[in-house]
Amino acid sequence: MSDEFIGAVVNGYEVLSLIGVGGMARVYLARQQSMNRQVALKVLPMQFVSDDTYLQRFHREVKIVSQLEHAHIVPVYDYGEYQGQPYIVMRYMAGGSVDDMLNKGAIPLARIATILAEIAPALDHAHAKGVLHRDLKPSNVLLDEAGSAFLSDFGIARLNEGHGATITTQGVVGTPSYMSPEQAQGREMDGRSDIYSLGVMLFELATGRRPFEADTPYSIAVMQVTAPPPSPRAYNADISLAVERVILRALSKDPNERPARAADLVEALRQAMREPDAEPTLEYVRPVVPPAPIYAPQPPPSSAAPPRYATPPPNYSAASAYAPPMTSGNYTGKLISPQKPRVNRAWAGAVIGGGIGCLFLIVVAIISMMAMSVLLPDRTVSVPTVSPGAAPPVVAPPSQQSPIRPPLGGSPTPTLDRTSEAARATLLARQTSAATPAVPALPTTPNGGQSGSSSATTPTVIARTVNLNAGVRELGGTLVYSDQRGPYFQIVELNLATGRERQLTSGSYDSSYPVISPDGQWIAFHSNRDGNFEIYVMNRDGGDVQRLTNNSVIDRLPGWSPNSEWVVYSSDVRGNGTYDILRTRRDGSVTEVLLTGNERQSHPRYSPDGLNIVFTTGSDLLDARTWEIARLDTQTGQVTRLTNNNLRDASPSFSPDGQKILYITSLAEGTNAVALMDLDGSNQQILLNDNHNNWAASFSPDGRSIVFTRGTGGQDQLYVLDIATGSIRQVANSGSAAHWVE
Repeated sequence: MSDEFIGAVVNGYEVLSLIGVGGMARVYLARQQSMNRQVALKVLPMQFVSDDTYLQRFHREVKIVSQLEHAHIVPVYDYGEYQGQPYIVMRYMAGGSVDDMLNKGAIPLARIATILAEIAPALDHAHAKGVLHRDLKPSNVLLDEAGSAFLSDFGIARLNEGHGATITTQGVVGTPSYMSPEQAQGREMDGRSDIYSLGVMLFELATGRRPFEADTPYSIAVMQVTAPPPSPRAYNADISLAVERVILRALSKDPNERPARAADLVEALRQAMREPDAEPTLEYVRPVVPPAPIYAPQPPPSSAAPPRYATPPPNYSAASAYAPPMTSGNYTGKLISPQKPRVNRAWAGAVIGGGIGCLFLIVVAIISMMAMSVLLPDRTVSVPTVSPGAAPPVVAPPSQQSPIRPPLGGSPTPTLDRTSEAARATLLARQTSAATPAVPALPTTPNGGQSGSSSATTPTVIARTVNLNAGVRELGGTLVYSDQRGPYFQIVELNLATGRERQLTSGSYDSSYPVISPDGQWIAFHSNRDGNFEIYVMNRDGGDVQRLTNNSVIDRLPGWSPNSEWVVYSSDVRGNGTYDILRTRRDGSVTEVLLTGNERQSHPRYSPDGLNIVFTTGSDLLDARTWEIARLDTQTGQVTRLTNNNLRDASPSFSPDGQKILYITSLAEGTNAVALMDLDGSNQQILLNDNHNNWAASFSPDGRSIVFTRGTGGQDQLYVLDIATGSIRQVANSGSAAHWVE
C-alpha cells in the first residue's frame, strides 16, 4: 500500500491523509461521502494480504467489535475490500491516544482515574461477552475531541466461542511490557489477565515508566513471570501508600489476588485517592491454599526517584490514534544527534517485543513457560540453583591480565538483573526459590586458567532442504542462527545458495546466539545445558563441543577476535546484572578481564582489525533509556561513548571493512529500528524503521546487506535488508540472532 492511496475513493470513502502506520495496518483519515463525516480507514497492506496470520487478525477485529456494543469501545462502521485489500472503517478519534498524552508530560492522578473509569466498564463488558483483549496498553486507548477514553485494537483479542470461563492461547501473542504472567507462559487466561495489563498501564501512567523494562522482549516477558514489580512510589513520591497498594494488587503474579473486575480496580483506586492512609478494599477470589511464591521480595531502588516526564525526544513522531507512530516515509537519511544531552522522560522505547511478537513469546507458549530470546527495561529474576561443586570463573594471573578498566561513569543502581537467559533457565527448571547464589571472587589459578570441558560424542545433525526464493538464494553465503525446535532453542545452519539446512545442536536445553569464527572453523554460542548459561564452542558440524566457562554466574553473547584465538563475552561476575566484558582463549586455557565496573557492559564485538571492541553500556540497570553504544580501545583501554540520547541503543557490531557500526535503537513503543554510524559516533543514520520489533542485526560478508530478526505475529523471523535500496525480503519464517558468513 503506497501513499498513492491518498485521494482514492474507497467504496464511498474519500481518503484524505495518512494518519499512521502500524505493525499490520496503515490508517487513513477519510471522509464518508454519504454522511459527510470523518472516519478512520484501516487498511491491510498488500504485502500482508497473502499472510494468513494478518488476515485472521484483521477479520477477527471486525468479528469481535461487531459483538461489543459499548459506549467506550471504538465502533466499527463498515468493513470491505478494495482492490484486493481488506479495510475497516472506524470512528475517527481526534484526540489521539493515551500514549500520546503520556508523551506530553505528567498526567494528574485524577485524570488517570477518569480514563480508567471510562474504559473499565468497556473491558468488563468485553469479558462478559467472552472476549479477552490481550493487548491492553496506552496506545490502544483512544481519545475523542472531548478527551473521553475508548478501548480499541481488538486485532489479537481472543473470542471464547463456547463462553467458557477460561481461554488457552494458541501461541503467545501480545506486547511483552503489558502481558500478564499467564499470558507470557501460554497458560489459561480469563479477564484477570487483562486486569494485570490494566495494572501495568496504571503503573506507567502514574510513574511515567513501565514496571518491567529490559533489553529484549524475551527478558521483559520473563520478568512478568518471575520478577516482583518495583515500588511505584520509588518513581513518583507523590503516590500515596494506599494508591501503591492498589497498583501492586493489580500486578499480582497470582490471578486470584487481583481485582475480579476492572470496575473493582477503579473503585479501589478512587477509595485510595479519597483516603490515602486507608487499606484499600478489593474484590478478589482467594484460593483455598495459597500458591507457593515464585519470586522473592524486591527492595525499592536505592537511588532517588528520577524525573518522570519530559518532552518527546528528537526524531519521534506522536503516535496516531490507531497505530504505532510513523517516524519516516523511507528507510534512509534520518539522523540522531550523538551530542544531544540526555533527557529523562517517561516513554519507554524498547520492545521488544512486541513486539510483540517475538520468538520468546512462542517459546513461552509452547513450553508453558516463557523466556524471550534475549531482548528489552527492569529486572529481578531468579537464577537456577547452582550445584555446590560448580567451579568459579577462571582468570589469568595478574601478570597475564589486561588492565581492569574503570566504570564508564554514572551512578550504579543496585538491582537483580538476571537477563533473559538466566530467567529462561529459571522457568525451564521450574525454580521457585529466588535466592541468589553467592558469587565467588574471580580467583587466580596456578596455570592461569582452566581447560574447557570437551564432548567427544558424535553430534546428531538433522539436515533438510528448505525452499528459498530466488532473491534470497542470490545473496549467497551461510547463516547460522538459533531457532525453536520443539520446546528448546537449537542452533541451525542454512546455506542460502542451496537452501540446505542443518540443525547442529539438540537436547533438552537452550543454545542460542551462535557466531562463527573468522577462520570459519568454529561456532561460539551460549547455552544452559549445564544448568546456567555458559560459553561454548563447537566445530562447524556440531561436534567437539567445549565449555569455555564454568561458574555460578551468567555468561552470554560471545564474539570472536579477528584471529579466531579469543572468545569475548559478557559475564555477570557480581551476580547483580552489572556485566563485565571478559575474553577467554578458544581452548578455555586463559581468561582475561577487559572491562569491569558497576554498569551494564554487554554484547561485545571486535573490530576486524582487533583495535576496538564495541558494546552496550548502561548506567541504570532499571532504565533502558540510559543504554548507549560505547567503544573500547583495546590498546589503551580508553572507553568512548558513541551515543548519548534518551533511546535504548544496543547490540552493536562492525561492518566487514571496520568503518561502520551497526546497532539497534528504539524510537517508539514496541518498535526497534536498525541504525548505522561511523566509528566516532558521527553520521548516525536510520536504515530501517518500519514500526516493527527489529533486532539482532548483522552485516553480510560483502557489507551490502543486513540480516536481522523481526518479531511478527508472536514469532521471530529472519529478514534481509538491502542497504542501497532499503528493500527487505524474508529469509525464514522462524529463527533469530543470525550471523552471516561466506
